[in-house]
Amino acid sequence: MGKSKRVLRCYHCGAILQCENPNEKGYIIPESLNRATPIQIIYCDKCFETMKAFNNSQLNQDVDQEVLKILDDAYATDAFILWVVDLFSFNGTLNKEIANKIKKLRVSVIGTKRDLFPQNVKDSSLVDYLTERFNEYGIKPFSVRLVGSANKIDPKEYIDAMNVARKGHDVYMIGNLTSGKTSIINKALKGFENKTTRQIKTITYPGTHVNVLEIPLSRSSFFYELPGVSQNTSAAGILEKDVSKQIVPKKAIKITQKMMYPGDALMIGSLAAFEVLKGKQSSYRFYAAEAVETRKVSLKKLDDEINENNVRRSVRPVSERLISFLDYDMFEFAMENDKKWHDIAIEGLGWLSFVAQGQIIRVRFPKGVAIKESLAKIR
Repeated sequence: MGKSKRVLRCYHCGAILQCENPNEKGYIIPESLNRATPIQIIYCDKCFETMKAFNNSQLNQDVDQEVLKILDDAYATDAFILWVVDLFSFNGTLNKEIANKIKKLRVSVIGTKRDLFPQNVKDSSLVDYLTERFNEYGIKPFSVRLVGSANKIDPKEYIDAMNVARKGHDVYMIGNLTSGKTSIINKALKGFENKTTRQIKTITYPGTHVNVLEIPLSRSSFFYELPGVSQNTSAAGILEKDVSKQIVPKKAIKITQKMMYPGDALMIGSLAAFEVLKGKQSSYRFYAAEAVETRKVSLKKLDDEINENNVRRSVRPVSERLISFLDYDMFEFAMENDKKWHDIAIEGLGWLSFVAQGQIIRVRFPKGVAIKESLAKIR
């Protein structure tokens, strides 16, 4: 009786995989083919190199070069920096050019949208998370403050604290688009007393074409609000407007908890998926906006489930911009066994939280969106 052998094809181009001729379609080195497991997606060498080229692209937020010139002024005058971040969408990645310009200055971090997080989440946990992420970029925050849209802050206390920290120098406020900078300024202005003859106004910053809000703090110092930094590495800034509306939370963040085994995958609509390739049975929590739906599926059926969901739309959101392999990035994270809570966060979409126990987790997500693994935001 003859022996049967499964014919394997490249997941991307569909060519039959072969180890004989490097110049023919479907060539793959024998070592890669021999160590492949039934649940793994296999690519021929050519497609794998293409995938690496896509996945290894350096992601950074777009920033106007003239804004960087303004920060040169901030550095030259030993200014005080207020860096505002959206606690939900912030995954720990910062613009390196901006960070390098100001890391030797006094930087105060303000985390907005605190009220979106569950009430049992400790402020100290979020403060530690922000401090650690900024430290990774060489920035040791002078202070870290959390605010929510419903916070009743004392405007005078807010301004007094800033005046002490700035030591008579100018203040520059930076942050992403929609980070909440304007809301903070509006609250603080309720307690602002202008003791100068100068007016609050929008000006074109000297030597640039950039419009900034200028608030006089004294006869010789000013508060400048810089334009928001681009969201070009956030899912909310890359995907369609109707999808962005679904992934940006309007009320308390939803927590989905699943027990997952190796060979399981968690679909995030058709936008992303977390795939457990190796490790022990573990509990995983996914934090996202209330409109984001998830489904646990077998890793073997994940591609079919996503393709079917693109048509049936039974698990939302679904994006018209994610229709093929080339529209996604894929990364694998080999976790240590430190027994601590870690996150794998997709900027603007949400994050998977779990105890690291030596797992290997593969993530697919919209191309161009920033992804980061770190100690957990909520511990």
